[in-house]
Amino acid sequence: MLQARMRQIMAIIDSYLFAPAIGSIVVQRLILPSLGRKTDEAKVKNAIAPAQTALEAIESLAAGSAYLLGSEASIADFYLIPILMYLSQTPEFEAITAQTPKLRRWLDELSQLPNVKKLCA
Repeated sequence: MLQARMRQIMAIIDSYLFAPAIGSIVVQRLILPSLGRKTDEAKVKNAIAPAQTALEAIESLAAGSAYLLGSEASIADFYLIPILMYLSQTPEFEAITAQTPKLRRWLDELSQLPNVKKLCA
């Protein structure tokens, strides 16, 4: 059951979250400005709702504990954390995660772990 849920979360990330969150919002807000290029506000705006929907789907599958699927880390945790760490550096993060309190709590807790800090530095 947990392995199936893990794969389901990873499929949501692959199919519905990565493109709007990273391919649109993070690229437009963080990458392009660092290269001296202008943000395409329409791309950002159009990516917000799909990113919200994907995160809300993951929220519905999350256990609401230390890790996405319970008391032990899974590949799904390591799959999602870099996406949310980058997304958290954008102004859209608050709106996108407004309806995902379990994921917000999960990110807050995991981002304080020494290994996660080191990896995401």
